[in-house]
Amino acid sequence: MIMTNPYFSGFEYSAAQIRRFLQTHKTFTLLLSGGRIVHHEAEDAIRFRTWLLTHQIEDVRESFTKNYSAYNLMSA
Repeated sequence: MIMTNPYFSGFEYSAAQIRRFLQTHKTFTLLLSGGRIVHHEAEDAIRFRTWLLTHQIEDVRESFTKNYSAYNLMSA
């Protein structure tokens, strides 16, 4: 499967519909553009995560870590 495909095999939403995601092992919690939250358990979590990142979908955990680190540097 090509990572630039707007749809991931076995997942009903397109990359354009996803705003953010959070991963816990094989389970992904995804915020869709309409505000709906869906869960997806990926058979191949690495490929699904790569597909999300290829489409520049925000990883909430990474964003939090970056913002928290920047906040700590500013308050030091």
